[in-house]
Amino acid sequence: MINDEQVSTQQQSLQCPVCGQPLSFRLAWGRKSGKPFLMVMCLQDGRHFRGFIGDRGYLAKLLEHLEQGQVPVNGDQP
Repeated sequence: MINDEQVSTQQQSLQCPVCGQPLSFRLAWGRKSGKPFLMVMCLQDGRHFRGFIGDRGYLAKLLEHLEQGQVPVNGDQP
């Protein structure tokens, strides 16, 4: 049976589809282009899952939030 604490933890973090560990989000830069990306990868083993979000509009809003010291939570759209 799942308790309330487990549900709230699961809602706050995305999990690796292979091992179920939380996914890490990091700012990364393209090797050749130098463009920013949001890198998503498995904390336990980066080979399980690795993805990149490169939408310029989304990243611009996310970086603006981070520069202001605000972190989007609970489904906030940056």
